[in-house]
Amino acid sequence: MSNVRVGVASAAPPLRRSRRALLYAIPPLLVLFAPLTQLSYIPVSVGLGHDLGLSAGQIGITIGAHSLATAVASLTIGPLLDLVPVRRVLVPAMVLNVVMASLLCLQPGFELLTIGRVVTGVASGAVSLCGYALVTDLTRGDPGARDRGFSLLQTFVSIGAGSALGIGALAAANERPTIVFGAAAVYAAVLLVIVLVTGGGRTQVGDPHADVSETFRVRVSGVLRGVAMMVTERRMQWLMVSAVVIGLVMQGGHYGVSVLLDSQSQSIATWQRVGLSVLIPCGVFTGSFINRWALRRAPREQIFAALYLVLPAAVLVYGATVALELPRWAVAVGLLLLGTCIGAMMPLSVAISVGWFPELRGSSTAAESLARSAGQTAGPIIVGLVVAASSVSYSAVAIAVAAVVGLVASRMMLAGRAAPVA
Repeated sequence: MSNVRVGVASAAPPLRRSRRALLYAIPPLLVLFAPLTQLSYIPVSVGLGHDLGLSAGQIGITIGAHSLATAVASLTIGPLLDLVPVRRVLVPAMVLNVVMASLLCLQPGFELLTIGRVVTGVASGAVSLCGYALVTDLTRGDPGARDRGFSLLQTFVSIGAGSALGIGALAAANERPTIVFGAAAVYAAVLLVIVLVTGGGRTQVGDPHADVSETFRVRVSGVLRGVAMMVTERRMQWLMVSAVVIGLVMQGGHYGVSVLLDSQSQSIATWQRVGLSVLIPCGVFTGSFINRWALRRAPREQIFAALYLVLPAAVLVYGATVALELPRWAVAVGLLLLGTCIGAMMPLSVAISVGWFPELRGSSTAAESLARSAGQTAGPIIVGLVVAASSVSYSAVAIAVAAVVGLVASRMMLAGRAAPVA
């Protein structure tokens, strides 16, 4: 990537310390939003689907639609963030989130529900990409700080995920799915006000050595050439396969827990339902701390590959606790282990892609997001199909097989053609 020059939309003046501190506070708020719109729906999806007369496959589609939309939108939004200031993407995305979340409060049917999930997937995905782009801009010249910044964002993603699943479980227990959509609408509105008042996303640092007088056409050409180099890089291709599996394991695990809890709805207390729903995000929270500790001691690629050795075992431990009908505390241990692995791996996946292609911080983040979202789309559908044909425990076996595929891909990534490292 060192021979590819990517222009920027505008030059950025040096930031005052107070303004830099303010900008650092905005990305965590941005990344909290995506899990809120994505995961809070999962606990209510089964009950809402029953109310609407949907099959398990259709419920899986409404869950996966959000991730699929995020994946498709990344193809455009990522490169766009390498061309224009973050604010030009962030503000319209937040407005769209407010409008659609409000519409979904109207007790939608299958068609509106699916469309709403698609639109919020696009908009919330854009918001999340903006958060990662801002961190990259603010830590330019310090790859270690950037990697740890991504890990910190993952901590806030886990907070958002835990809060979202808790809200969803509470809404499911009270049979009030509109609580989920209302919470998303309120948060989107508050976040929009914060962005507008503080001017968040106004600065785009971009490449400090680029010629800001370049025409937009030249900048577009530079980004496209860089993206072409990125997607043909062998190690990047294997990294994307690994990211697909991470998304599949994560979202498939969430949906599997929702199905399990719904099947036990007559025998489980509300507090237990909420508690089990948030255990994967709790593990993700722990994993992000482990990630930041490990990054000070080993290269990100080696940590990533080592964690992939643990992931299939973690999935099988969870599946075994369900299949053997062990006490709920044992199921909780399996969920925590699974979440910890995912939480440590997700920020590494982003850090590796941006580290190889720092001049394309929007496009490289979007590439990883695209791959992970593809897995998140497939995960609930696979779990829904396996559960319909057999049981929740067999769906865990299917996810474990996918994790083994990701393990192989991580090893091929290490053996692949050398990529530029920041």
